[in-house]
Amino acid sequence: MHSEIRTLLSSTFGRLLEQQHPAAHARRALPAHDEAQRALWKELADGGWLEAGSEAFQSEYGPGTQLMGEWAGRALLTLPYGASAFLARVLLDAAPALSDVVLDLAEHPASIRCDRAGDAQGWIDDYGPSAQYLRLSRQGDGWLLARRDPAMLESVQGLDPTVALACLRGPAVAQAALPAAMVLPALQNHLAFQLAQLIGAAGASLDLAIAYAKEREQFGRPIGQFQAVKHALVDAWTGLDNSRYAVEALLQARAPADPEQAALAARLSAGAARRAVKLGIQVHGGIGFSWEHDAQLYLKRAYRQAVEVERLAALLGD
Repeated sequence: MHSEIRTLLSSTFGRLLEQQHPAAHARRALPAHDEAQRALWKELADGGWLEAGSEAFQSEYGPGTQLMGEWAGRALLTLPYGASAFLARVLLDAAPALSDVVLDLAEHPASIRCDRAGDAQGWIDDYGPSAQYLRLSRQGDGWLLARRDPAMLESVQGLDPTVALACLRGPAVAQAALPAAMVLPALQNHLAFQLAQLIGAAGASLDLAIAYAKEREQFGRPIGQFQAVKHALVDAWTGLDNSRYAVEALLQARAPADPEQAALAARLSAGAARRAVKLGIQVHGGIGFSWEHDAQLYLKRAYRQAVEVERLAALLGD
């Protein structure tokens, strides 16, 4: 990645999340209608960050998509930024008539479930009544984008305590058919951002484990000096780094959609992330299993997001 792009994004997007959305913010599991969440979303919108998936932004700062995703993962972001900026906004820009389906993103963050037509009514991330809920379903050679009524959603608490789940209920409020040529490139870029976000969450968990391994002493020396711990941490770090190369290759793919590249990136990233967050719990020992420690938040986020990226990659390969 170009150093100037890395510096720019780290000092703007990264710092914004670091200051306004630390892990402590995610721990409170605040819904989207909370004032702190609204304030952060407004900053993202006013700062132009909802345009990150646009052709103009990608042509200039495209290599930074991966870094932005990792920042979002490390922050345990509790807003649907990726779905809004890299999927909903891109589709709306490509087909302005979709304004009947996709509401104003600056006012209504977009939570999106991507699946196949005919799937049982599935689960979608619940960000409160001010968000909009979209379902993007593959139907043969085309796609259907539908918006659901937030009042019809049935909210429950899932594995990840920082983001609630809701079951899609009732008929679509508005819908539109879309060609695959429009959807697949956007879906591939959205997948790349989600993979980077998964790697970021797992990387933050691994950083916590490495720091703890340098401090925690057993038998008169830090546990990180024992080969059983040291080698496991190195293997986990290598797995995440290999995943970064796979995501970078996916972002650079020139084809409208590259199913094999997407499947490879999803497989590597999901496996490496699960391994890293599990190791993060193990290295911390008993405290790693406690609610008070952030390790469990990263593990739950990574496991939930791994399922999502695997589903997205499978859709690209249909």
